[in-house]
Amino acid sequence: MNVVQRIHSNRFLKNFAALFSATLFAQLINIAASPVLTRIYSPEEFGYFSFYLSVCALLIVYTTGRYEFAINTVKTEAESQQLFKVVTVFSTLFAVLLLAAEQLFYEPIIRLFKLEGASSLLLYIPLTLLVMGISQGLNYYLNKYKAFGVLSKGKVLRSSVTSGASIAFGFTGLQSAGLILANVLGYAVSNVYQTRVKKIGFLFNLREYKARSLARTAARHKHYPLYNSTSAFFDNMAVQAPVFILMRFFSEAVVGFYSLTIRVAAMPISLISASVAQVFLSEIAELHAEGRSFLPVVKKVLILLAGIGILPVVLLVIAGPWGVALVFGEKWRMAGELSQILAFGYYAKFVVSPLSVVFFVKQKVKLLSMIQGIRAISTLSVLWISSVYFNIKGVVFVYSIHELLFYSLYLFSIFHISRDNDHTRS
Repeated sequence: MNVVQRIHSNRFLKNFAALFSATLFAQLINIAASPVLTRIYSPEEFGYFSFYLSVCALLIVYTTGRYEFAINTVKTEAESQQLFKVVTVFSTLFAVLLLAAEQLFYEPIIRLFKLEGASSLLLYIPLTLLVMGISQGLNYYLNKYKAFGVLSKGKVLRSSVTSGASIAFGFTGLQSAGLILANVLGYAVSNVYQTRVKKIGFLFNLREYKARSLARTAARHKHYPLYNSTSAFFDNMAVQAPVFILMRFFSEAVVGFYSLTIRVAAMPISLISASVAQVFLSEIAELHAEGRSFLPVVKKVLILLAGIGILPVVLLVIAGPWGVALVFGEKWRMAGELSQILAFGYYAKFVVSPLSVVFFVKQKVKLLSMIQGIRAISTLSVLWISSVYFNIKGVVFVYSIHELLFYSLYLFSIFHISRDNDHTRS
């Protein structure tokens, strides 16, 4: 049996291949656009854009209340629809409240993060969170019904629109606002596409949004905003901490260099991992519901990801500075030097992060929250202290060591939980 036949005969591999190939293509679009964008936008403008993305990534966990994760676990279509509506309502209310809070604390926020050069970006954050929240809900709703083809095409469309609009807006002189508006447009177009293709526009029929019914649904799954959101916040804080700390202790240009490593290395890794996690969640949730062990699937995915991630890491370590300077321009060489140091931490995250959905299937949300809380505190501490005493390369080196240690312990916890499942079902 050849490779193509094996993929088509194995449901997990087939679904993974669909999302992985689309995500990879979407990232190739982003990477292909990057050499143009780095010649239109300055490192400082990329630095402000990176700060905006980090704020959105941090707040999205409270925007939806994490109710999208429950969509995949309920048994009835009616409950799935109710949960999607809860996500939509939460996203809308959060965006409105955040906009009001920004107006109240505008000046302190500007001073704290030195945003005098791009203060208008705060106004775009609530709108971004709204379209991101709806996107999260759609992704998990479509995932429940294994609509991986639509999910895949939505990823490619979003990437294409975002990259194309970023270039177009850049030529109009919008500066960092051009990158931000393009990001919002990409999410919005993808959301509309997925809704129309799957003919699920009824999910947005406001006449069907019954306050009491939605409140009861939200209450039944309240552990998601109470525990899962906190867990995810700590996890995202650990991931986004470098941007916040670098913005505080170094220049916008340094944040811009770091953001390019995220764009060409970390972001593709994260999105590919997210694609794997969606398929992995669907697979092990089904096995667990049937009373079967999912430990073999955990091992299979671990080996698969470990193999996929080796080549990019080797390339970053060997040719990082030279490659970045050649492709993106000599002024971006520092980004390549940082990517050399960050490569090993990126690899650990790529291999281990998708497996963390085991905590949700086993309903170990409190344990996950504790682990990620410890990680957030340790990451912030390591970055803050190292930023006081070291230059940017020293800070990044210390951070990479911290990441390797954390993901090693994280993997140990995942296997322990998976083995517990194996024992209890034997």
